[in-house]
Amino acid sequence: MREVLIIALTGFTEARRNQVTVLIAAFTLLLILSTSVILNLAIFTLDRVATDFGLGVMSLLLVGLAIFLSSGQLTKEIERRTIFLVLSRPVSRAQFVVGRTFGTVLTLWVLQAIMSVVFLIQLNVLHIDMTMTLGAALVGLSVELVVLCAIGAVLSSSSGPIVASSATVGLYLIGHGAGDLYAIAQRSKSELIRVVGKGLYWLIPQLDRLDYKLQASYGIPVAWSDVAVSSAYGFGYAIVAMVAAIVIFERIDFK
Repeated sequence: MREVLIIALTGFTEARRNQVTVLIAAFTLLLILSTSVILNLAIFTLDRVATDFGLGVMSLLLVGLAIFLSSGQLTKEIERRTIFLVLSRPVSRAQFVVGRTFGTVLTLWVLQAIMSVVFLIQLNVLHIDMTMTLGAALVGLSVELVVLCAIGAVLSSSSGPIVASSATVGLYLIGHGAGDLYAIAQRSKSELIRVVGKGLYWLIPQLDRLDYKLQASYGIPVAWSDVAVSSAYGFGYAIVAMVAAIVIFERIDFK
């Protein structure tokens, strides 16, 4: 466990020094702070626009950063040959994969915490109520980032950064339409399509289950029991993905 934490903190430090991370964090803060200008054009829908815009910007940039960091976290170590220095110590490949992924998640969670504080302060300045559904949206986003990092770990352990990032983007988009794809497949008259559709539904990440931005924007109540179940699903999917990443990484020949 100690080795995993050391690797995670090392990854967190490297990501924090990454200029892209700093740039995106600063850009996000500027966008969230600039919502007051946009909101002047939407006086009658102030609550909805403020919440939708803030959550949308936060989600878009954090997801983009998650894909950028996770899709190259393992291949870069191999290309730089720094993997040999790490594995020459009493650190297993499994500990390395888990540590690097957790370091990426830690980076994203810290950035999300900072962005959330700024976002909530602005809502308070604009005298907009902070609902429990807003909290559910933030929790769902944090779990979604874990799932994306785990998927990135799987893909980066078996392919290059470009392929891994492209595939992760594809899975992200498909995951947010998983429910719709399942419904379409089940309406088919073909038994084969229904079976394949059901199989794909459970294979791809059901990220739409973690997306509460729409409910938060319109102030629609969300049962926290549903949030807990969806979060458990997200963490469970991430654990399975991490096991797959470890298995793949164990089979890589660095020679």
